[in-house]
Amino acid sequence: MIRQAQAKSRKAISDYNTAVRGLQRAVDNYNREARAHNARVRANQQRLRSELARLSSQRSTTRYTVTQTSTYTLHTAFRQVEVEADYWDDRGQLLADLAEAETANSARVANTLLGAAVDEELEDTALTDELSAVSADLDQRWRGALFALNPRNPDAARHFCTSSREVIVQMIDIKAPDTAVLAANPGARLPDGRVARREKINYLLAKYGANHASLGNFVETDINDVLNLFKVFNSSTHGEAGKLDMTALRALKVRVEGAVRFLSTVIRGA
Repeated sequence: MIRQAQAKSRKAISDYNTAVRGLQRAVDNYNREARAHNARVRANQQRLRSELARLSSQRSTTRYTVTQTSTYTLHTAFRQVEVEADYWDDRGQLLADLAEAETANSARVANTLLGAAVDEELEDTALTDELSAVSADLDQRWRGALFALNPRNPDAARHFCTSSREVIVQMIDIKAPDTAVLAANPGARLPDGRVARREKINYLLAKYGANHASLGNFVETDINDVLNLFKVFNSSTHGEAGKLDMTALRALKVRVEGAVRFLSTVIRGA
């Protein structure tokens, strides 16, 4: 009896120590993730401040007035997200963090178009499975867009912009088809019969679990910011793809990649 009691006591102590060690590992893991998250947040904050300060000191040009205005509009949308994000759960706060990075990316491309350099290989990509997880066709379109970014291609800008626009628009349409959006909200149809993109965004955010009005406004503004860039490039006279145009296209490529990563998070729940 005594030996049995001692054995039970030793087992209880061992189980307790195992539980304590497991709890400590969980705490350590949480602390590591928290430190990494906070470091990313600080980096995004610093990058956004730096890019906005640089943008405010840049000499404005008629050619890129729309781009600058679009960046400031996106920053205004982010500020509203920033004000509300402390009251959101982890999913909402993740999108808020990504929104800050998107705003910095927008300011970066505006600065680049106004004369700053970007060091990036054109045919490399920061994307992994973000597009193939949605559609193999979208992934192939993106690869084709990258292939078009060649200094020897005089029509590189148009090819890249056309393909990239389709990628972004189709990401939303595939994951938020009209029938699904209308089933969730019969009032989402516009007078001309189309389903508003904002309603598709609201649908995706609801599926994700973060359907906040300011986030919906930011996502829509972010998409418009990228689409405005495509308009700027397509309406400009590029001629042969020289050094200046390639520098601008590098900036645009980085901007599109960021938008795709952001959207891939938004549509994750759909």
